[in-house]
Amino acid sequence: MADMSAAQQADIRADLAIAAADETVFTTAQFNRLYVRAGEDYNKTVEMALWQILIDSAKFNDYTAGQTRERKDQIFTHLRHLHKDWQAGIVDSAKQIKIVGSTPVPPRVKDKPNGNR
Repeated sequence: MADMSAAQQADIRADLAIAAADETVFTTAQFNRLYVRAGEDYNKTVEMALWQILIDSAKFNDYTAGQTRERKDQIFTHLRHLHKDWQAGIVDSAKQIKIVGSTPVPPRVKDKPNGNR
């Protein structure tokens, strides 16, 4: 079982919009643990990290005081959409195949400039 390389660590932090030196969201050890759990698949690691952030955001609630209003439930909604998009677009794309075929089309008969066919 291998740990994530420094380049992968930088990439995953960039993919999750986490500052390079910020270890308040995920530490290096936590990223390595996710990487091992994901079978050393980078895309699956990002998807699992998004899932953990999504679960953590479920505890947020809305706040209203006077005319001030914060809708923190939007965080959960946006993360849920991001997680689904990542999962459908990137993680699952390696498992799908696309069958591409071509059918020859006969050329159209066109008149030549001298009027002959």
